Amino acid sequence: MTFSSRLPKYSIEKHLLSKYGRSLCYAAVLTTSLLAVLAGCGGATSAATGPVTPPAPVPDSVWVASWADAPSTSAGGSGSERTFREIVKPSVGGRGVMRLSFSNYFGASEVTLGAVHVGIQTTGASVSDDTPVTFNGAPSITIPPGGSTLSDNVALGYSYGQLLSVTEYVRGSWANLTSHAQGVNVVTNYQTVDVAGDKTQDLAGVSFTQTTLNTYLLNRVDVYGNYKETIPAFGSSTTDGYQSGLDKHKTYPEQLADALHAAGHDDIAVANVGIYGTTVLGISPIAGLNRFTRDVVSLPGVSTVIDYLGANDLRNDCVPADALILGKQSVIVMAHAAGLKIYEGVTAPSTFCGTQSPNGFGTRFAQGSGEDAQRFLLNTWQTSTVPSVVNGTTVQPPQSDGVIDFNSVLADKTNLSYMIPMLDSGDDIHPNAIGYGEMVRAIPLSQF
Repeated sequence: MTFSSRLPKYSIEKHLLSKYGRSLCYAAVLTTSLLAVLAGCGGATSAATGPVTPPAPVPDSVWVASWADAPSTSAGGSGSERTFREIVKPSVGGRGVMRLSFSNYFGASEVTLGAVHVGIQTTGASVSDDTPVTFNGAPSITIPPGGSTLSDNVALGYSYGQLLSVTEYVRGSWANLTSHAQGVNVVTNYQTVDVAGDKTQDLAGVSFTQTTLNTYLLNRVDVYGNYKETIPAFGSSTTDGYQSGLDKHKTYPEQLADALHAAGHDDIAVANVGIYGTTVLGISPIAGLNRFTRDVVSLPGVSTVIDYLGANDLRNDCVPADALILGKQSVIVMAHAAGLKIYEGVTAPSTFCGTQSPNGFGTRFAQGSGEDAQRFLLNTWQTSTVPSVVNGTTVQPPQSDGVIDFNSVLADKTNLSYMIPMLDSGDDIHPNAIGYGEMVRAIPLSQF
């Protein structure tokens, strides 16, 4: 089914404004073809012009985000007096100083961290090198709804490849907690039962009798030292690591960190800010245009970002390629306005508009059939250097600082509408661990 057959009298201006709201209003500043959208946005919008000012040189010692988990929802249900133990794989080795960030972005009420400890995971929920964490010198802190907090500096070093364990005692009661909801099979975290109280000093982990795939409240681990930069990997479930293997640490951002480390670049941190199910456009707070500043620009030490977001716009929302291009151009403008370089990831096969379940390898559609036509148009734009016409709309080539062709390493050369079977997790949407490694192979490490 083609997009035009789904909406035979499709009015792009009216439909996009009603469906995507103000996030598309921001995107529309990049073209004059959607003036009707701007007219309904409730105010004038302008875009900065002229050359982008490069980031200022950084000193020898800087903060970088060694690990990140972008808040995506409130989850977990009601609870009280519970302790959580979150497992973190930093993307660079520690130099002896770190700090932790906690978010209550989706919280409907304040939340109190009664005690926080950080150490090195030995196995499961057990911990060594346990170190208490303070906030303005105090062992506890209350975070207001929508707020966040940064800990005091913590004296703890670790080697590359070691996993950290961050233990949080949440005092009092709550309805739901701000969390990062993982895709399937990423990392196991641990928690106590309700009313267990403060178990932050249970180093053997015997109190942590429950497991969860959510990461609660903790959203970043920063380290300080002679580092170069933080590279945020911005995207959806493929970036988040869906089906990469439980506790295997084979997401593409983690494998990128491994590759950088192997190449002698242990001064470059990689922050995974992918969120399962998210899109570029939309009114949701986790839509790309609405969270780019919060989840990318705000990271310490960031100077370059990899953008691999947009497959869900095409697949779940059946957004036409020209509208998605408008949104992706806006992401590029936001990055440059913040003084960042941005690399555009070319969208690989991820099933088709309106197809929510796997097709199976035996019932594949023909290459380039109507179901995948919009992704082919998006791919052409992503790799173009001259203006092109997409669905009747003239679009300028991407003004990104480079292109990373994930599509070229994942697409099946015998049918470019699908992934290579041995790289596919089995759902025709997400790569497996080997496929995530192939994505890293497409990234020229010399550009960082």
